[in-house]
Amino acid sequence: MEKHLCPYWVGYFLINPLRKFRHDPERILGDYLKSGMQVIDYGCAMGYFSLPMAKMVGESGKVYCFDVQKKMLNRLRQRAKKAGVSRIVEPLLIENDTRVNHDMNVMADFTLLFAVAHEVTDKELLFRNLNSMMKSKGLLLFAEPSGYVFPGEFKESVSIADNMGFRPLYPLKIKSSHSMLLEKR
Repeated sequence: MEKHLCPYWVGYFLINPLRKFRHDPERILGDYLKSGMQVIDYGCAMGYFSLPMAKMVGESGKVYCFDVQKKMLNRLRQRAKKAGVSRIVEPLLIENDTRVNHDMNVMADFTLLFAVAHEVTDKELLFRNLNSMMKSKGLLLFAEPSGYVFPGEFKESVSIADNMGFRPLYPLKIKSSHSMLLEKR
C-alpha cells in the first residue's frame, strides 16, 4: 500500500506542541467540526489532529482514527486516555491495503486526510473507500505537504478524488501545504 511509510519515530515530531504554530488544529478544523459529529482522521499517526478533533465533536461524537502502523495507534490510545477522550477516539488498523474492513458505510460527516495520500499507491481505492464511509454532502479536508508533493501531483490527486465522488469546493490556506476542501456528491 505505501509508497514511503513515515517511520514510527517521526510520529513524535508530528505531535510536538510547537507544530501548533504551523498547523493549529482548532484553526484548521474549527469551521467544520461540531458537537455530535462522526469524523474520520485517516492516517492519524499518534493523533496530532485526532485529540483536538475529539474535543470538538465532544462526548456525543466519535473520531475514527485509521493508520497502517500498530505502534502509532498504540501511542494514540495512550495519549487519548491521558487527554480524557478515549471513549471518543477509536483507533483502527488498516491492514494489507486501503480497504476498510469495518461496517462504516455512510456514517461520517467529515474526513481529514492530512499529509497521507502521497504514501498510498492506490489513490482510487483510497478515495473510493473514504467516499463509501461518508454521508452525502460530507466534507473531506485534503492536504499534502508542499515541500514533498508537487502541485501537479496534488492536482492529480484532487482529480482522482473528483472521479471517485468528491466535488472540489475550494482551496484552503494551510501553511506549507497544498489543500482543498471537497464534498461528497
